[in-house]
Amino acid sequence: MGNFFWANDSRVVVELLNESNGTLASPISNGELYAVNATGGRGDMIYGYRASVAQRPGPAGSEPLAENAGAEFLARLHGDDRHVMIESYNFHDAGDRAATLYRLDVYNGRKAQVAASPARGARFLTDEFGEPRIAFTEDMDTKPHYYYRDPTSSWNELANLKGFTNATVPWSFQAQARILDIVEPQQPKGFGLLSLNIDTGEKKLLVKNDWSGPSRTLRDVHGKPLAAMFEADVPNWEFLVPEHPLSRALKGLLDSYPDENVRILNTTDDEKRAVAYLYSDRDPGRFLLLDVNKLSVEEIASTRPWIKPEAGLEMTAFHVKASDGVWIHGYVTLPKSKPGLAPPMVVIPHGGPHGVRDRWGYNTEVQLLASQGFAVLQVNYRGSGGYGRKYLESGYTHWGDRIIQDIVDVTRYAVGKGYADPHRICAYGGSFGAYASLQSAIVAPDLFRCAVGLAGVYDLTLMTSTGDISESRLGLGYLKTVLGTDEAALKRGSPVYNADKLKAKVLLIHGKQDRRAPIEHAERMKKALEDAGAQPEWLVEQKEAHGFYDEGARERMYTRLVAFLQENTK
Repeated sequence: MGNFFWANDSRVVVELLNESNGTLASPISNGELYAVNATGGRGDMIYGYRASVAQRPGPAGSEPLAENAGAEFLARLHGDDRHVMIESYNFHDAGDRAATLYRLDVYNGRKAQVAASPARGARFLTDEFGEPRIAFTEDMDTKPHYYYRDPTSSWNELANLKGFTNATVPWSFQAQARILDIVEPQQPKGFGLLSLNIDTGEKKLLVKNDWSGPSRTLRDVHGKPLAAMFEADVPNWEFLVPEHPLSRALKGLLDSYPDENVRILNTTDDEKRAVAYLYSDRDPGRFLLLDVNKLSVEEIASTRPWIKPEAGLEMTAFHVKASDGVWIHGYVTLPKSKPGLAPPMVVIPHGGPHGVRDRWGYNTEVQLLASQGFAVLQVNYRGSGGYGRKYLESGYTHWGDRIIQDIVDVTRYAVGKGYADPHRICAYGGSFGAYASLQSAIVAPDLFRCAVGLAGVYDLTLMTSTGDISESRLGLGYLKTVLGTDEAALKRGSPVYNADKLKAKVLLIHGKQDRRAPIEHAERMKKALEDAGAQPEWLVEQKEAHGFYDEGARERMYTRLVAFLQENTK
């Protein structure tokens, strides 16, 4: 079972996962949707290639036909307990997918087309009723495009809307109020959440933050924003309508749990009850049932009840200027150590790199390494998400230099603050983080004692010819935009072609079935190191892909990782 969603008070829609053909450890999605009553009765396959074999009571002809397509749940339709909104993708639509949006009956699987996507690769925002109103995509040069539709009309580019600029990002849509909530840069700095009247073009600033746009909003059942959460460093809620019962409930929870963060995930239609998620840097989280008017809570479930928050270690946020004066944000988690004795440190660059970021909260790898005596450093280098498009794009074509220099600069800052022993530093990451770990040890060979790469890309010249990103037109355009096309520059920024500059010990970990970063990257890196006279350690799992799924494989990987880090930071 994958994600699940309530269609109404008594029926749930499930996105099914299937076992692979034996070559992959992880389950895969074929886009099948299954509906079942909350009591467990009347379970039906309502969409997908097996839908026609589903057996259900009902009149003849009510069964859905098999679909040569997969689907994802898009939205619940408020006021309609029988249907949900889905986005469907034809299996023959290779490469960049173009969705068709349907209203799907959760009892008999019948569907009615609502709209076709205005562009390939588009994603969608719905209004408070579940109706798709905004579509957004990027072209081959990663330029964003936004579209708007009324329920009875076709899509139109939002660039034509009065008050909409090339720096505007749609956030949510209020159909009854005719308001498009947007995020825009503010002067002299920062980002604002604004309301834009789509009929008059009038804008109203609701709230702003000096560092980032909102990462989440609390909205009422009509779609009106009540509070906004910003996460430049640690999560911080700003209340737009503090007198609203949901705002009071959220503030009450935040006051009651001052060292944790709270998100209200869902409410009943009358807003009298809500489900809240409570989490922290030391607690992976638990779900609460909230009585909004009484301001009382009941714990429903813990995500990982075997984790003891009191045994966890604190994640502290910071921001510091890089060597060229640009502010960089990050987090450090310190182990329990003897006073006056600086611990070894592991730098964990996040993957992506673009649009992805590290956040304050429970991180399994961070807590694992900190529990083993390592300080852990995380860096939201240039190119990371969450700090505006200019910051995102400032990492384009700078994978091997400016992004890496940000990581090196922040590492040296952490050493200068006494967080770590300067002679016992390693880097470890997955995907782009694996690339960044090895490249950091190339750019600053005297700073890192060891480097570990999991599912990494190490030869940038391979990126446009191998891997699943390059298989689509938009993906290929994205790679050419963010990497550049100068082969000499790509080689300068590739660990494979600079293995002779590495002084650090290296461990390479990879899944044989990885399609995002094919194992050829790791094989080339291993050979380059051997040709340079080094002997990298090597761990390959035959049935794993881009990241490890099987519990046994994960245990082997983390056992090997911790032992390698400990051996090389003695």
